[in-house]
Amino acid sequence: MGGFKRDTQEIDAFLRSGALAPALLKEAEQLRAAAAAAAPRGSSDKGGHLANSYKAETAKAPLRPGGPVRDVGRVYNDARHALAVEFGHRSRAGNPVPGAHTLGKLIGSKSKRKKRS
Repeated sequence: MGGFKRDTQEIDAFLRSGALAPALLKEAEQLRAAAAAAAPRGSSDKGGHLANSYKAETAKAPLRPGGPVRDVGRVYNDARHALAVEFGHRSRAGNPVPGAHTLGKLIGSKSKRKKRS
């Protein structure tokens, strides 16, 4: 019996071909929408600036440093205060303000995200 033989070069060529970009963008857009819905809205963010600043895109990047470059889906927030809200900061009085971890909570497989909800 012949069995399955993995062709690593063909798999690599497929991953670099751009064929996955539309599917990756669709997944990134779903994650972007979930992040926007889950974004905290404080008294200083009544207009939803943080939530409206999430972006989704595809790019060519290695999955790990030094790895092969391939299509990836990316979700990011370009609001000035996004990092402080995501990871935490100190208030003007010096008190710690914990991070919301909006994107951190959404990372993982869809099944894991459903379990967290």
